[in-house]
Amino acid sequence: MLKLLLKMMLLPPELIKSHAQGYVDLASEVGSHYMCTLKNRWVMFALSAVTMVLALIFGGVALMLWSTATQLVASQAAVLWGLPSSFLVISVLLGWRAKSLRLPSLWQDIQSQLQLDLEVIRTADAP
Repeated sequence: MLKLLLKMMLLPPELIKSHAQGYVDLASEVGSHYMCTLKNRWVMFALSAVTMVLALIFGGVALMLWSTATQLVASQAAVLWGLPSSFLVISVLLGWRAKSLRLPSLWQDIQSQLQLDLEVIRTADAP
């Protein structure tokens, strides 16, 4: 292994620099993908919470209107529950979608690339 390290030290610095730059580019790409997924997940959770609060508010208003409108228009009182129930469904769907977004592993791509590099080094070292 020391012989291989010595060979690597004698390589032109541009090769080592370009290889290290490749690892930096890979890490920044994986990190940006992770942050984008994380931001999307948190935005969906926030929207889910906002629509849940709106569903509760509209549900309270519908309950108050329903209590006064049952004697007047009993056949159309069910229409009052359309808006709160639609906001509730939207909230549940947003929460489900936010939970279904899987965060990618930060180090899996880098580790697989490192394993490939080590395999190349081992094959180059073997006579």
